[in-house]
Amino acid sequence: MILPCRIHRARNRVDSLPLALLVSALLALQSGHIYGQDAVGSPFEASGIGWLPAVPIQITAGVDAGYDDNVTTSASGQGSVFARENVVLTYDRPGRTEFYLLGIGRFSQFFDVTGQDETAGNVTMSLTHNFSTRLSFYASIYGAYQTEPNFQSDVGPENVRAAFFYTSDIFSVTYHWLPRLTTVTSYTFARIKYDESSIGSFQDRVQGTFSEQLQFSLTSRTNLSGQYRFETINYDTATTDSTAHYLLAGFDHHLTEHLIFHILGGGSFRSFENDGNTANPYFESSLGYRGSNHTVNWTTSYDFEPANQEGVSIRKTLRTGLNMTYGLTSRISSTAGVYFHHDDNEGVGSQDSLDLNLSLRYTITKRLTAHVDYAYTSISSLASTPGYSRNRYFAGLNYTY
Repeated sequence: MILPCRIHRARNRVDSLPLALLVSALLALQSGHIYGQDAVGSPFEASGIGWLPAVPIQITAGVDAGYDDNVTTSASGQGSVFARENVVLTYDRPGRTEFYLLGIGRFSQFFDVTGQDETAGNVTMSLTHNFSTRLSFYASIYGAYQTEPNFQSDVGPENVRAAFFYTSDIFSVTYHWLPRLTTVTSYTFARIKYDESSIGSFQDRVQGTFSEQLQFSLTSRTNLSGQYRFETINYDTATTDSTAHYLLAGFDHHLTEHLIFHILGGGSFRSFENDGNTANPYFESSLGYRGSNHTVNWTTSYDFEPANQEGVSIRKTLRTGLNMTYGLTSRISSTAGVYFHHDDNEGVGSQDSLDLNLSLRYTITKRLTAHVDYAYTSISSLASTPGYSRNRYFAGLNYTY
């Protein structure tokens, strides 16, 4: 199974049919980011279909089958055998204006539990344009429609399966004033919209963040940075709107050629529309390593996050996530990912969540691969809401053409 790898954060109602049409149209454009760098022409030309345009498009289709022991994500959840179909399309065009598009469509069927089938999809688009050696523009747009809970970001409650739309979009301008001095001006827009009004009443919201960052190249391996952020959160119906100011400082350092460390910290000052003011510490860090046949990425953050439980206005969250890939042989590769976060919900209590994914992939031919996966999720109880645990075992085949 191929899953989206993008992790981080819109007032009109998003209907399912227009969304499905949008996702379908975007999916029809896409191509492989990894393989596109080595391709001379399009995969259609490689197959002898010369009349199609030489564009870097790649399509991967897959089918999975397995067992889920808690489909309903409840304390006494019901298990079911399931099948899943996946389609992944990518488009990657480098150059002075670089454009990348990734679309993923997924349909899951649960044979032993009714009403839990899922049709989901997500689209990732990015564009980079260099106006000159000093001035560049970057845009990144991510949109997803899914039913499964999201454990990797602050999108909705993790203890229910409910259909929702989520988008997180970034627009930034970078300008090099001096060889060592750079400014980055950016705006981040996020929208969350649930189909179910019972959840949407306290989750549907629009978030906007303006950021101005100053970077100074201290050495060839170390960059210092200072940053100011202004954030607004506006709910459709809940009365927990807020604004916040962030003052942050940090640095990036190349410990070695392949090992990069990033740290940023400071404070945030938040004002609630109906609940006073609060000051909170902010922290984020990342450690990335890329070797010849393996990669490691570790991220950690601590910040105020929008509450994912009704009746809670202040939620402080510690998040950490570790992703690893390792090429065992020229045909066999493995991946592992673990995400943990601890929530302190003011007036209600704390809650812990854990999401673990393991995968082993075998390349049968250049276009055909097989995989075996295991996924585990666990969330503790909070007040009157019970926790649950969930295990999923599945295997499948993917074909690229």
